[in-house]
Amino acid sequence: MKKLLVFLVFTGILFEMSAQDKKLKPYLNIWALVQTDVIFDIKQMDPDWIGGFRPSKIPVKPGDPGWGTYGHIYFSLRPSTFKFEGVLPLNHKWGPIRLRFEFDLFGMGVHAGEQTIRFRLAYGKWGPFLIGKDWSTFIDLEAYPNTFEWWGPSGMALLPSSTLRFTQKLSSKSQMELALELPGSNIDAGQLRQIDPALLNVRTKDILPDFIARFTNRGKWGYVKAAFLLRDLTYEVISDSLNKAITHSRFGWALNLTSNIYLFDKHGIIRPQIVGGQGYAGYNNDGGVEIAPDETGHAVVPFQWGFAAFYDHYFNDRWMTSLGYSQTCQFNSEGQLDDAFNHSQYVVVQLMYQILKDHLKVGINYQYGKKFVKDGASADDQRILFTVQYQINWVHD
Repeated sequence: MKKLLVFLVFTGILFEMSAQDKKLKPYLNIWALVQTDVIFDIKQMDPDWIGGFRPSKIPVKPGDPGWGTYGHIYFSLRPSTFKFEGVLPLNHKWGPIRLRFEFDLFGMGVHAGEQTIRFRLAYGKWGPFLIGKDWSTFIDLEAYPNTFEWWGPSGMALLPSSTLRFTQKLSSKSQMELALELPGSNIDAGQLRQIDPALLNVRTKDILPDFIARFTNRGKWGYVKAAFLLRDLTYEVISDSLNKAITHSRFGWALNLTSNIYLFDKHGIIRPQIVGGQGYAGYNNDGGVEIAPDETGHAVVPFQWGFAAFYDHYFNDRWMTSLGYSQTCQFNSEGQLDDAFNHSQYVVVQLMYQILKDHLKVGINYQYGKKFVKDGASADDQRILFTVQYQINWVHD
């Protein structure tokens, strides 16, 4: 809420700054989406994630959150999203300054499992420069299927990130983007305590920003994007036998290839994506870690890959369907425990109808997910989701 107030105050300052120029009046765009999901969970996953379908949160073994408690019905408003954009028109070749703020109701982190206001995006953009928190340059929102399911395919890259981005047009159909983004990684301590019982903590340490380059080329047939990630994975080891923390670093990289392919005069869209590398799990939509121990306790960066293949078809202005499959897989290290995430599968089939075009939609979809852990054990979950979505936009022409 404080961040929303800061954004509105800053927008007010922009209004005041341009008040002297009567020809250039700032304005505010608003998007409001309220979505109610009725979820019939045939089995169960971690109760903290009932609003999204995450295969990595499916309980496999006794002791996992939600294990054995099959069959639930939930009502969720978590996907509801609100966006604000303050625009300051300028007589400049770069055009207007845009400030954007966005939040939803999906609790994360310490608020996981709650239906609460969650800051998602906030950035300023002027010409080729963007600074703030936006969807990462490594991911491609256009490859996301047109489904109501909030979390999305487990095998695709999907992450909002604090970023400094520069965009350069190469031609009328292509562009290059370069970005520095906030690093972050997840460590699986695995069997380290068995190797060193005095171990107190292993934690990540952010020293260098992630570097990302993305190339886009568009045509009448659709588009293709290629994003490349380079990152430093630094961590600290602390134990009773040490008088200070010892810092180590590993190298991470990843390549993400995405596309949209138009069919049937754009009534059909194929949305493929394939991503792979070492140490990119934080950018992945679901599952995996960046750093794990080998059999001797030394840190390694496991290889991971994922793909998603979805098809959206628009029968007319009212009816559309979407279906597809996604998978992500991580090559486990010897030092990880038997219950470490190994790979998952994700399936969605949806039918949607627009009651009021661009304003009121209803739909039903079927979701299936399966999780596998290092020792080969697995479990699955199935859901039926009924959704009502209201959307109102106040956008300056």
